[in-house]
Amino acid sequence: MWSDNETDEDLLGFSIHANLIKEIVTNSEMLPVTVGLFGDWGGGKSSILKILNQDISTNNDFSVIYFNSWVFEGYEDAKIAILTSLLTELQRQRNWDAVIKDEIGSLLKRVQWMKVVKSCVSAGLAYATANPLLLAGMESPFALKKDKASDDQAIATMEKIEPDNYLKDVEETVHNVRSFRRDFQSLINKTKLKAFVILIDDLDRCSPERVIENLEAIKLFLNVENTAFVIATDRRIVENAIRVKYPDLFSGKDGDSSEQEALVTDYLEKLIQIPYTLPKLAPHEVRSYMSFLFLKKHLPSEKFNELRIQYSAFLTRERYSAFPLDDTLQSLPDGANKTALIECVRLVESCSDAITDGLKGNPRQIKRFLNAYWFRKKLADTAKLLHIKDHILIKLMVLEYISSDCFEELYSLHRYSPDGTVETLGIIEDAETPDDIEDKFANWKSPRIWKWLKSEPSLSRIDLRDYFWLSRTSITDTLSGVRLLSQAMRQCVDVMLSDSQTSKNRVALYSSLSTDEQSGVVAMVAKKAMQNPDDDTPLNSLFDLAIADFENAAIAFKSSAVKIGPSQLKPGLGIRLRSAKFPPSSPVSGIISSLIADLVKTDTKIGRALGLKKQVK
Repeated sequence: MWSDNETDEDLLGFSIHANLIKEIVTNSEMLPVTVGLFGDWGGGKSSILKILNQDISTNNDFSVIYFNSWVFEGYEDAKIAILTSLLTELQRQRNWDAVIKDEIGSLLKRVQWMKVVKSCVSAGLAYATANPLLLAGMESPFALKKDKASDDQAIATMEKIEPDNYLKDVEETVHNVRSFRRDFQSLINKTKLKAFVILIDDLDRCSPERVIENLEAIKLFLNVENTAFVIATDRRIVENAIRVKYPDLFSGKDGDSSEQEALVTDYLEKLIQIPYTLPKLAPHEVRSYMSFLFLKKHLPSEKFNELRIQYSAFLTRERYSAFPLDDTLQSLPDGANKTALIECVRLVESCSDAITDGLKGNPRQIKRFLNAYWFRKKLADTAKLLHIKDHILIKLMVLEYISSDCFEELYSLHRYSPDGTVETLGIIEDAETPDDIEDKFANWKSPRIWKWLKSEPSLSRIDLRDYFWLSRTSITDTLSGVRLLSQAMRQCVDVMLSDSQTSKNRVALYSSLSTDEQSGVVAMVAKKAMQNPDDDTPLNSLFDLAIADFENAAIAFKSSAVKIGPSQLKPGLGIRLRSAKFPPSSPVSGIISSLIADLVKTDTKIGRALGLKKQVK
């Protein structure tokens, strides 16, 4: 099996991205700079930071520090945590002379008593960072000006404001910020470092408040000459953190949505000068990655490292093909390892496309998927199920991963067959287009499931009993050990289940997700809605998304409402249904209209609430 932890061992060809970022953060003409390394959770951001850390640390002209935001999530003050950690690590890294050691020690002592967070400091922080969100929410005399001042100009402006009881703490904070930055700059100059590079990881695992606090700490205290920051995070998490941190600006009362979203963009542009989005793995890259995972498992480390070097050289010549392994495999001495590797590479060739499509090129998910596959193969061997075919097992596992509804439906259908085959699946597979599939099999009409149906091998004539026996522990939890819920998905679910969130915030975060992530969020929220019908927040959240014209949410909303039952639905939902308006041509309109037609016939509170519309007419 394989560990899914981050590593500086590059099996993904990510050194290309690391080298590009390294050129930026070690270029004196670019400093100070903050690079945003954006990507999905599990997409390889942490591994790139590990590669950067290893490469930069070999040069004494630079100092590089790795900071894991998540480790300090429980600390009372995120700003103090990051400042203390970075200064302590800088102090530890080298045998500095007495002057530098004293300066680091002095800064550490100041961090301990510095009043970083106070209820009345938001004005000072706003001007110190030129934070457009904080400034936009202030009354006179702190109104936002058209031309944003630089940090020093902003601080100077704050110091000129006439002091009163409110501004005393603000002025003290501004003075602390300014003096700390001045002394930190002096420290960097005395070290003679060409660049002080700070790698910020796991920011997207932190709470929204901590995300903002960490970013503001970087901008306020540390963004001085000869410093560079690489912040690895999911961009959507930062955008959501902004909305959560400043909810008044996104309540619908302070301007239209385009203006509000512009504030988010302004905030990011002020804090992150160079955004770099990590691309997802292409099918040929997934094929190479999976092959190297198997190579590492079966080859001696010396031979494996030799192949890794060859792979790096190959990537400089060829970007669009999988790494060729035929000659390598044939050159291996005969034996169990050679046989096993040839079988593994054959498996990769036959199944990599299905895995790429199912897991969307996410390295961590691929490892977890292969671990689950390995476990089931071992279970099959132990149970003497010698006729299990790898490509059939993997195709079923992909379906199990991408759609729990279709997987469970197929599981139910195969149980009614005396020979374990599913005749109905053959009818679905033979359809010319998704529209040709009967409505009773609506779950199979999605583009992703359709692509799965048309991939080899066909399963309609396969005895599936032993394959389902292998996956019997996952019928209810659907590869819970493999499925990787991105942090953006988790935060979106939290927003959907919170009764304090606005519909605009829900729709904004949901809109930022990929189609696959949206499906996962809808499934989890629908499950919550049915688990506790007394809490109508999940159902209302699905309806918020339906109103925003998300068809999958409308389908889940209708399905959940039907399963909960009219007698348990609250009349308030009926009022919302009654007043909702949809474009006539929208599929959502038809879905909701059919639900209303069914509910209005019932002698229930929601039925009577909906019936009021008829009486008014």
